[in-house]
Amino acid sequence: MAAAGINSRNELADTAGIHATTVSRLIDNPEHPSSLDTIRAVAEALKLDVRDVAHWSGIALELDEPFVAPPEAAMLGRDQRKLVCDLIRALAATNRHPRPPLKIQTTGVMVLSTETPNK
Repeated sequence: MAAAGINSRNELADTAGIHATTVSRLIDNPEHPSSLDTIRAVAEALKLDVRDVAHWSGIALELDEPFVAPPEAAMLGRDQRKLVCDLIRALAATNRHPRPPLKIQTTGVMVLSTETPNK
């Protein structure tokens, strides 16, 4: 049975509301980082935890909630805000890791593991 009743990449793209090329990049191109919006859309379409789909994309996502700056951020100037945003992006970039093998087939989602099952 296919995950969430989705039987192809095109169906996944349609259900997620994203372009089929974007789905293919998420699945086939680990060098092309997917946006959090794309990851959230795919997770919702597949009815999976967003952290699992983020992991496939090479992102260690501990929380799926927006970062809200404290009220004191209103006192920062334009250059200071840019600096804070650049710092956040640099820190987030270190949360990327090699993703596990991923394969989405026409029969649904299958995560391939390099581990051998216990016999």
